[in-house]
Amino acid sequence: MILKNWMKKDPVTVDSDTLVEEAERIINKHSLRALPVVDQGRLRGLVTRRNLYRSNVFVARTQDPNEMNYFLTQLKVKDIMIRMPRTVQVTDSVEAVLRKGAVDQVSLYPVLDGETLVGICSSVEIFRTFSQILGVSQVWKGITLRPVVIENDTLSNVAQVASRAGARLHALFTLPDNGEEEKKVVLRFEADDLSAVVEALDEAGYGVLEQRDMVQLCEAPLSHKEVLKNGASAQV
Repeated sequence: MILKNWMKKDPVTVDSDTLVEEAERIINKHSLRALPVVDQGRLRGLVTRRNLYRSNVFVARTQDPNEMNYFLTQLKVKDIMIRMPRTVQVTDSVEAVLRKGAVDQVSLYPVLDGETLVGICSSVEIFRTFSQILGVSQVWKGITLRPVVIENDTLSNVAQVASRAGARLHALFTLPDNGEEEKKVVLRFEADDLSAVVEALDEAGYGVLEQRDMVQLCEAPLSHKEVLKNGASAQV
């Protein structure tokens, strides 16, 4: 999974001389978590909701008319932005970006093609990607098998058993089980009879840990704004 196929392309940007008040208006208008700061085609920084919140809190606490006037008419993005933010490349894999985010403890990266900003990758895009894999907005059914040792033919055997029982597979993947060699096997599929697929997998020796009828769970997909409500607010 290459990042360029999953990132948010053509992000909204501002230049470093943009007033903070204007940056805040843009962020609110577009329901953004952060704005890349670009001067002459080069990424200079990142202004986030957290930056703006801290600036607002500082001005509110001082209750100084001069500070308020400065905030509204003179304070610029370059005065509060994150300089030299951590970035990723458009050719990076989604998996590599996830690992980098865990190490850096960062949930939003500007995406560069060389030195040119071409996109944004954040927890919003990652959540959207995994929601597609899991069929969150679809009417797929789901089964998670108890942890097994993954051998050469394990996944193909699981797929065959499920298919013979009437499953039309859309996704089949594994998840580690607390760092052990055994892994859970996750299936997402369409089927007229979920219980028939469960029974077939049980009879084949694959214990079913979870079973879900996704029709009951996913009647309405989350909108972009709904996802944003629960997202982290800055690159930190």
